[in-house]
Amino acid sequence: MLETLSKLAGQSITERYNMTFTDVYEGWKAEHFREIGIQGKEAYETAYKYMELLYDRKFRTLRTADFQPVIDSLVAKGRNYNTVSKDKQLLTQMTDWAVREEITTNNFAKFIKLPQSSTKEKETFTPEEIAALESSQDDAAKIILMLLSTGMRIGKLFKLPITDYHGKYVVGGEKTAAGKNRIIPIRPEGRAYFEYFATLSDRRSLLLDGYEGNHSVRNFREREYYPLLKSLGINRKTPHATRHTYASRAVREGMPREVLQKILGHSSYTTTADVYVHADVDALVAAVEPVTNTSLTNKQNLKKEKTV
Repeated sequence: MLETLSKLAGQSITERYNMTFTDVYEGWKAEHFREIGIQGKEAYETAYKYMELLYDRKFRTLRTADFQPVIDSLVAKGRNYNTVSKDKQLLTQMTDWAVREEITTNNFAKFIKLPQSSTKEKETFTPEEIAALESSQDDAAKIILMLLSTGMRIGKLFKLPITDYHGKYVVGGEKTAAGKNRIIPIRPEGRAYFEYFATLSDRRSLLLDGYEGNHSVRNFREREYYPLLKSLGINRKTPHATRHTYASRAVREGMPREVLQKILGHSSYTTTADVYVHADVDALVAAVEPVTNTSLTNKQNLKKEKTV
């Protein structure tokens, strides 16, 4: 990337004036990719792959009328609002960079119109689908069950160092300040799968180093995750559905909202949630343990005391 920036710095005004879409992408990428994480880089790389019709165009000639059909065609192919928003974000940032570098004069990408965002029910795994995964001997099924038992993002699980695994919980998370280095308790039914891969890892760097399938999230999703769901008769849904399932199940089982926010690493904490900033490991692990008859009795007694 430093070589790319050095090369750009040595270009004449004429050379920069005639930079293609791909040239601008490489220049913007060399600068911007030094400031973002792996997930952000992958998202931009994917967005760029869909811009093939623009690759050889001189960037200074591009207008909203050139960008809009590309976005419209992606919507027609089924890319949803959130995804094409990322596509527009790439085009906007590239154009901002081009304006700064005096390659073009205006940011026409900001006038791109996106489809109306539609709110729909979040996909979740049903109890029957989870049972089907549990009955499978496929290691990919075990990984899905690990996600279901922690609410972790799939990218983070694949990057989890073995040293951050502690039996009943892992330490991890990224994306937001609230999500970094947090305690993520493992639901009891998922602990055996973590232990299984910890054993396979044999003290290597990452927890999933012993997994023989694809370690690239994109390849895992396309070559193992979706084919496995199909073979088990499970309706197609994204890996992120495991996170929605975890949250829905936690709410249904009565987990306090502030504890759930802490586990999932959400940044939108309420005032009450601030009390849990220093929650210890035992408290977070206890939040996913099955409710005992004793605890139920205690709750009933407390209720009676309040009504007296």
